[in-house]
Amino acid sequence: MSDATTRFNELYRRYAPAVHRRALSLLGGDAAAAQDVTQDVFLGYFRAEARLTGAAQPFTVLYQMATYQSVDRLRARARWHGKLGALSLDEDAEGPAAQLPADAGGVTRVEATHDLALLTKGEDEQTLTCAVLYFVEGYTTQEIADTLDLSRKTVGRALAAFGARARKRAERLTVKGTV
Repeated sequence: MSDATTRFNELYRRYAPAVHRRALSLLGGDAAAAQDVTQDVFLGYFRAEARLTGAAQPFTVLYQMATYQSVDRLRARARWHGKLGALSLDEDAEGPAAQLPADAGGVTRVEATHDLALLTKGEDEQTLTCAVLYFVEGYTTQEIADTLDLSRKTVGRALAAFGARARKRAERLTVKGTV
């Protein structure tokens, strides 16, 4: 067995269950689509591995790829629901206000994922990851900062800018009568 095959087998054995769970969660329990995403993620990872730069761990890259591919699948079949959880973001907040996730307002994860799929067209990968982690997964800005190795202030700015763009897109969709 070649070194590349051994490495692939090791990474797949170690991380495939987590990547599959991520895709399954974002795809609303669609097991077949989650399996497709898992396979596509690993195939894409090994095609691009030589070009990857930086100090990101394989799991971080695989997790992000699973997120992007799942959201892309949702975007392709998305339908606007007219709902997006509130963005309560105070960059200087400390304590409980800084720890309140956006989905605490009653937005279900599946609805939020569908809404994000429609509202995220053209967003860069970092902003998309921040938005999914915040609006869908319910991460706090500090948890996102820790996960993505960013400052909380950078996460806050990305979410605030995303929120403004998403609201403009939502207004255009509402005006067109697709709600």
